[in-house]
Amino acid sequence: MPASRAAFAATLLLASACATGPITGTPVRWPAEPDPPRVRFSRALISEADVESGMAAFRRALTGRHPLGFKQPSGLAVGDGGNEVYVADQSLGQVLRWNFEARTLEVFAPDFALASPFGLAIDGRGDVYVSQPPRRSIQVFDHAGKLLREFGSDAERPTGIAVDRARGLLYVCDGSFPTSQRHRVLVYSLGGQLLRTIGTRGTEAGQFNFPGAVAVDGQGNVYVVDTLNARVQVFDPAGRLLRIFGERGEGPGMFARPKAIAVDRRGIVYVVDGENGVVDLFDQENRFLMAFGGKAGLLEYFQMPASIALDPAHDLVYVGDEGPAPRVNVYQFLPDPGGPAAPAPAGAGSAASPASR
Repeated sequence: MPASRAAFAATLLLASACATGPITGTPVRWPAEPDPPRVRFSRALISEADVESGMAAFRRALTGRHPLGFKQPSGLAVGDGGNEVYVADQSLGQVLRWNFEARTLEVFAPDFALASPFGLAIDGRGDVYVSQPPRRSIQVFDHAGKLLREFGSDAERPTGIAVDRARGLLYVCDGSFPTSQRHRVLVYSLGGQLLRTIGTRGTEAGQFNFPGAVAVDGQGNVYVVDTLNARVQVFDPAGRLLRIFGERGEGPGMFARPKAIAVDRRGIVYVVDGENGVVDLFDQENRFLMAFGGKAGLLEYFQMPASIALDPAHDLVYVGDEGPAPRVNVYQFLPDPGGPAAPAPAGAGSAASPASR
């Protein structure tokens, strides 16, 4: 690792020790004044030290065990209620689970060897779906980490996934390889039966060039991040193209390398742009609303954002950063400008102290 990157990583890791303290200064928020704030930074989650109790930290110190943390958080999912957050870490080869109520970070499904887990999704039963590109599979686990089923060999390289709970569907991005023409989205039943596919490789409307992430809104419409075409394509539940938004560039609402996507209960679309280092927000008419983040060597900002998940119960936005100091940043969405925000689950939304900035 170059010296400058190593120094940056060391600075953030040192700062994480203070990341659970209360804010005593002005929190970082977006958009900039004089506009009313709509998103504010809450905290950074780097390792189990950020949530564990003092007694747990003491016991861990006695054993000499280093805190469990991240290397490459490529996938995120939030359990119903917001007290559990799952993180797929490709470099660790594991899925980690935060439990804010218990104040723990643990390896999920530790009895199973995972192959570079990438995407995560949770169905209405609480079962966890994990995509594994090298294995060409989707593995489904129950809440306790027991393997229930495995499917997905129809995909050449399954990456981003999303569950449509209302229709019992799983959408799987098949980004495949540079030499393949099978860049598409596969649609499965939750039981693992392939029902249909959406798209082919190309640059025309309805075609993809490395589709990398997918999300479903409340009406069952499907939002696909068409990464190397620098756009988002939206399909109805039957797979018919509805609209396309985004274009290549660095300006407001433009994409350099979109990596992840989510849609909240208001219909606001969040698109993570890894190269520009921001999260862009759009309304249902594809109009750009604002962006938050930006590339900077501070905890509140990003180096290489790559994943996103929403906690609708508490209006929290989780963003995974795969940069030199890998972490999951937590942001509070403020639905009423200047008004009170929804309460965060214990341990999840506690803001970082000034020492972390």
